[in-house]
Amino acid sequence: MFKFDFSGEDISDTEADVPVPSSNGEPVSTTTTTTTAADASKGSEFKVDTEIHDIRDLLQSLPSRMSYSLLSVSSTSDLAQSSKLRIPRREVFDIKVQIMADEDLLPSISEETTTKTETAADNTTQFRKKELQILLSNTEDLRTDLYEGGLKSWEGAGDLTEFLADTGVEVGKGVLELGCGSALPSIYLFQEYIRTLLTATPEQQQQQQQQQYPPVSFIMSDYNYAVLRLMTAPNFLLAYHNVRNSLSTPTSSSDDPSQPTQTSDLDLEVTPDLVSQFFEFLDTHNISIKLISGPWNSSSFADFLGYSPASTSNSTSPTEKLPFSLVLGSETIYSVASTNAFIPILLDSVSLWNTERETALLPTAYVAAKEIYFGVGGTARQFIEDTEKAGGKVKVVKRIASGRSSGVARVIIQTTAGSKD
Repeated sequence: MFKFDFSGEDISDTEADVPVPSSNGEPVSTTTTTTTAADASKGSEFKVDTEIHDIRDLLQSLPSRMSYSLLSVSSTSDLAQSSKLRIPRREVFDIKVQIMADEDLLPSISEETTTKTETAADNTTQFRKKELQILLSNTEDLRTDLYEGGLKSWEGAGDLTEFLADTGVEVGKGVLELGCGSALPSIYLFQEYIRTLLTATPEQQQQQQQQQYPPVSFIMSDYNYAVLRLMTAPNFLLAYHNVRNSLSTPTSSSDDPSQPTQTSDLDLEVTPDLVSQFFEFLDTHNISIKLISGPWNSSSFADFLGYSPASTSNSTSPTEKLPFSLVLGSETIYSVASTNAFIPILLDSVSLWNTERETALLPTAYVAAKEIYFGVGGTARQFIEDTEKAGGKVKVVKRIASGRSSGVARVIIQTTAGSKD
């Protein structure tokens, strides 16, 4: 069994950290939330559009050095391999340092501003400045319609990563993670995939190059653009470095799983050569990393990923389909509102927006959640019932009766598209 150990002030691992409602499905903690109802309403002045970004664009503004931690996963079934498995995650304090250094991103914005911005560009700019101010303040985990808690790593992400590792789930054609935040499950899959590529024999590499590498997509969705730019995208670069470094470094005592399972305060020098090598590796191996910010607008997702009629119509440049075999979500059903927002995009994703008739070619979803979220209304049972009513097939594939949540049982729920009659 895999063991995913969390620690640190920005990681939720107790029953007290019960997410509070939001409109988007991103988990947030009540332990440090100070937003009042009046404060929360201030976010409503912004209209947030759903947008897609390429990782190349989001990594353009990296600092020259990043601090990060390595979260360790150990396995009693295969210690030789898993002892080397470390999942990198950028430190939150390092993100705040970058925000403070980008002074041009933080001009004074009145907390009492009520004037509507005149253009969509102005609206987006003001919204992004506002979310950066909230990330920097560290006084709240949620502001409705403005920040959805994406910098925290929730225990459901650990449960889901453990499940993927224990069951040997592979990335296949790619992964879509909804409400990704630091994207730990997807980073795990990314590392395992590139490790396979980098450890292939010369003969295997030559054969793959001759046949061309199959396209593989990593599609990360989070409400906040700032979270994608400052946490999610850098984590992919850190993962690439981590795998390359682990393959070139001899095994040491630090790989002993009996040692502390989190290594913190590590630094990576971000050089132009490193970034260029990363992009070249993605291109050579036909790997696409896209990041989607804003609400879970299913029609926008279909357009961006190439599964809507408009994206495949007789236009001069139809959108190329981004393939994926997995849909992942962690702690996305903690309230009635978040569950209602999550189910439609989940079912549209696993059906590929009804563009694929072969059931065997459709993605499988795995959702990690607590069985009940006290005080906020979300339950795994309600999610299962509502998903089945909406036409999905649902099965609990793992139940965790105890552990980090102090007695609150947790589950991994498999979801697939219903049969087409």
